[in-house]
Amino acid sequence: MLEPVHCSFERQRRATPHLAAVEFDGATLTYEELGRRADALAARLAELSVGPGSVVGIAVERSFDLPVAVLGTLRAGAAYLPLDLSYPPDRLDFMLRDGGARVLVAQDGPAGRLSVPTGVAVVRADEGVPPTQLPQPRLDDLAYVLYTSGSTGTPKGVAMPHGPLANLLRWQIGVSSCGEGARTLQYSAAGFDASFLEMFSTWATGGCLVLVSEEVRRDSRRLLRYLHEHRVNRLYLPFVALQGLARAAADLGHPPSALREVMTAGEQLYATPALRAFFAALPGSVLDNQYGPTETHVVTCLRLGPDPAAWPERPTVGEPVADAQVWVLDDDGRPLPPGATGQIALGGPVLARGYLGRPGLTAARFVAAPGGEPGARAYLTGDIGFVGDDGEIRFLGRADDQVKIRGHRVELGEVESAVKALPGVEDAVVVAVPGPAGSRLVAYTLGLAADVRRRLAETLPAYLVPALVVPLGRFPLTPSGKVDRRALTDRPVSVEGRGPAPRDALERELLALWRKTLDVDGVGTEDDFFSVGGDSVVALSLVSELNERLAADAELDTLYERPTVAHMSDWIRERERTP
Repeated sequence: MLEPVHCSFERQRRATPHLAAVEFDGATLTYEELGRRADALAARLAELSVGPGSVVGIAVERSFDLPVAVLGTLRAGAAYLPLDLSYPPDRLDFMLRDGGARVLVAQDGPAGRLSVPTGVAVVRADEGVPPTQLPQPRLDDLAYVLYTSGSTGTPKGVAMPHGPLANLLRWQIGVSSCGEGARTLQYSAAGFDASFLEMFSTWATGGCLVLVSEEVRRDSRRLLRYLHEHRVNRLYLPFVALQGLARAAADLGHPPSALREVMTAGEQLYATPALRAFFAALPGSVLDNQYGPTETHVVTCLRLGPDPAAWPERPTVGEPVADAQVWVLDDDGRPLPPGATGQIALGGPVLARGYLGRPGLTAARFVAAPGGEPGARAYLTGDIGFVGDDGEIRFLGRADDQVKIRGHRVELGEVESAVKALPGVEDAVVVAVPGPAGSRLVAYTLGLAADVRRRLAETLPAYLVPALVVPLGRFPLTPSGKVDRRALTDRPVSVEGRGPAPRDALERELLALWRKTLDVDGVGTEDDFFSVGGDSVVALSLVSELNERLAADAELDTLYERPTVAHMSDWIRERERTP
């Protein structure tokens, strides 16, 4: 029998009160200690009239405050709204207002960076009061609200009830070998739906959630060491991060030996040589390729076989799970037979309620299920694919302007709106350009404003800021007179490089690595890696190349501190001179 998702934690708390429930920075909270903190916060929220139907914002750094805030909010009967503190304040302010949050759980530092709407109470996660009788939410009450990119330039909040999450949780527990005492890394940002499974699939079975700092999380080499030192058994990672981890293992010569299960989702999985080698060195570990948008969470899964050498280069996303239904529809919304390509639609007990406060958008995307019972719904994903003869779903791409950047869902229209709003920009087109480390956003403009990327970063999360802004005299057009986006996507990206010619063979090799990794022509010896298309993900690839080719023993911070060819070459020479 399904029950609200936090009930699984409470049941485990009663069964194993002294087991470790969460670990961070050398400290541990047992199930009973974590439960008491959550109870106290829930009672404080109840004093503020928080209950079923309420939304509570959560703005905390990675610490014990995150699980306390999530559990405390759910114990109070409310839904939690995670606020990523790397986002610009204006976007966080919009999410708080649009989400209708009545209370914000925040730490002292983060609270000062937010513009808290009038009438929203601010409490700390440790601001508890004696436990009291709390309401029990129903399965159709909201558990969380997660915001995704919007095609009109406005983010939209996905309202997810307990029922679909409890259904998913039951399935995940049933297929996992990680039980009591198993250790799961809490890698995902709280605004990613994967963070829910990290937390609750762990607590439902008596496992320990291992928190990791942002500094370690973003550096593959440090993360690899962390996994080994903290004996992590299970990981949920997007493909780009998993690939970075596999390359780090190749660089350092050892995989995380305790790892047993890896789940990847959010973007297309490719069985690269590094990934095959990583799992070949972990013969007892399994890799699950999962698929599902925020509006449903996970709906399909493929567990890859024990022989990585036999994996297909581009694995399917598997078959439906947790009683999910998957259809492939034609342009008129009619189901297509196996092998025919169309739009993927999802149904069954997996659907979100819809978009918070957006009845029109909800009605457009959550429609009547094809051939279903009265009242049955389906979610139109906008994804294109087909069902193979083996029953597995093949994902082929998108039917619209939505793309995936570093695992984040991005509506190109939202980015274009922000670029066009800048003074000095007459028009703009934003495209997703494939690169060696995954897709990146490139903005082509007519006219050019000063400091475009810096100004965009004031209003957009980092993953929505284009890696490059390229001014053009005119846009290429199709025969019908529309902007030829395909021509822009296929266009080689080039910049006007800064700095003198390379001084020696070392700088020539470094410059070649800069250009290859960025896939940008014209980069000069004094161009900042992060101003000509580099980001944290591409940086990991460059650091790996530096270590493999030049035995530089560089860390991610090495590149952040020395982001030009000239500075990096000086650092390498100095290390060579030092005994």
